[in-house]
Amino acid sequence: MNAGKELLFFFSALGAFNGLVLSAYLLFFTRRKYLANYFLGALLFALSIRIGKSVLFYFDSHLPKIYLQIGLSACFFIGPCLYFFIKSTLIQIQIVPKSWKWCFGSLIAFVLIVGGIFPYESRPGLWNAYFANAIYVQWFAFLVATGILLKERLKKLFRKEERLKTSETWLFTVFFGNIIVFLFYFLALVRVSFSSYIIGAVVFSFILYLIIFILLYRNKTQL
Repeated sequence: MNAGKELLFFFSALGAFNGLVLSAYLLFFTRRKYLANYFLGALLFALSIRIGKSVLFYFDSHLPKIYLQIGLSACFFIGPCLYFFIKSTLIQIQIVPKSWKWCFGSLIAFVLIVGGIFPYESRPGLWNAYFANAIYVQWFAFLVATGILLKERLKKLFRKEERLKTSETWLFTVFFGNIIVFLFYFLALVRVSFSSYIIGAVVFSFILYLIIFILLYRNKTQL
């Protein structure tokens, strides 16, 4: 591995590792137990698993197929975690609604049952052709739903007389960061010439550090 690839591996892997650390902090070690923190922690965990899979596969194409299955399975949770994080932040939900529990329960059951019946090891074509497409359709649908939740606040971006609050900047960073990561992975999926899975991993690293910076900048943090 040359110096350029080593540097690329370092930055992409560092983002995935730091994402896992931050997700663990939000899920288990925050003093203020806000529901939004748990969803953000779950979102970062799912993204970090997906990013970690991309990094490992990019630098070792002979990676055991179970890692590829885990990475793809994690993608099923990115969209829902983003949506529930934004919604629980906007309307200050502190108790998980039953419909949200059903959503996560159904996803977990689907991942375990379908993944057990059709493992990536023996059915790679099924995963690459159908499951991958389903993942990106679902992820995109939740991005749209999240955009609808933020619609009124997004209008402020086009109004010069209105300044964004720090809390709104925080939500937009998480939202647009997810859109950017989604776009790079989708472009890689459809094999656009200039795109690659590793670019999504590097972009995630920069977005993660921006999220951390805004967390530290906020005067009234909810962590």
